[in-house]
Amino acid sequence: MDLLKRLRWPNLLLMAFLLLSVRYFMMAPIFASYNLHLLLQPVDMVLLVLSCLLVAAGGYLINDYYDQEADRINGRIALANPPAALRWYGILSVAGIALGAWVGYRAGLLNLAIIHIITTFVLWKYAESWKSVPLVGNLVISALLGLLLFVPLVYEYIAMSVLYREATASARFLLYASLVYAAFAYLTNLVRELAKTAQDMQGDAQAGYRTFAVVYGAAATRKLSVILMLVVLIGLLLISYLQIMQQAWYNLGYLVLATVLPAVWALVQLIQSKESTQFAKASRSLKWLLLGGIGSMAWFYLQLIYF
Repeated sequence: MDLLKRLRWPNLLLMAFLLLSVRYFMMAPIFASYNLHLLLQPVDMVLLVLSCLLVAAGGYLINDYYDQEADRINGRIALANPPAALRWYGILSVAGIALGAWVGYRAGLLNLAIIHIITTFVLWKYAESWKSVPLVGNLVISALLGLLLFVPLVYEYIAMSVLYREATASARFLLYASLVYAAFAYLTNLVRELAKTAQDMQGDAQAGYRTFAVVYGAAATRKLSVILMLVVLIGLLLISYLQIMQQAWYNLGYLVLATVLPAVWALVQLIQSKESTQFAKASRSLKWLLLGGIGSMAWFYLQLIYF
C-alpha cells in the first residue's frame, strides 16, 4: 500500500491526459480532414500510454529510494520497505520498456523502444545524482515532460510522413502547435521544480543535495521563478491576443479562465513566497496551470466541433 501511494497518481493521470489529448484532439482531427488514418489502433495507443506511465512510476519509486534521508528531514513519510521499492522500480521500468517496444513493433518502428530505455536511464540518473546539481535536475525533468508531448507524433512517424507529403501546411501546423505546447509544459514545470527545491531546501541541504535553492538561496530561487513565470504569462497573453485577432471568443474565454488567470495567481504566489509552505502552495497552483494549458487541446477541439 505504501508503494501505491508513491506513484503520484495525479501526475500520472496528467501525463495520460496529455498523451491522449495530442492523439485525439490534435492529430486525429487533422488526419480525418484529409481522409488519412493514423497507424496505431486505439488499443495500441492505450498500451503506449501505459508504457509511458510505467516508466514514470518507476522513476517516482527510484527517486523516493534515493530521497529517504531528505524526506525524513522534510517531515515526509519515508519508504517503509526500500528493497521492495527497488524491486518494483525494476519491474515497472522493464514492463514499460517492453510495452514501448511492442507498440513500436506495431508501428513498424521497433527501434522506438530506445525512447523508453533512455527515459528510464535519465530518471535513474536524475534520482541518483543529477537532482543535486544546481538547475541540471530541474532542466532535465522538465524537458522530459515537454518531450512527452511528442511521443504520439514520433510513434506515428510513418503516418506523419504521409501527412507531410499530402498536406504540408497542416503537418507543419501540427508540429508548430506541438512545439508551443511543449514549451509551455517545459517552462511551467521548470518553475514548479524550482519552487519545489525552495520548498525542500532544509532537508535537501542536510542530505547533502546541492539544488539551486540550497546553493543560491530561496530569494534567488524566487527571482528566477518569477522571471520564468513572466515568460510563461507573456506567451499566454500573446496566444490570447491571437484569439482576439481571429475573433475566437470562446477560445479566448477558456484561455483567460484556465490559463491566464491561474498564471497570474501563481506569479503572485511566487512573488510573495518566502517560506516552505508558501512555495508549496505556488507549486500546487502551477500544477493546475499545467492542467488548464493541456486541457485547451480538448477545448479547442470541442469548440471546433460544436460552436
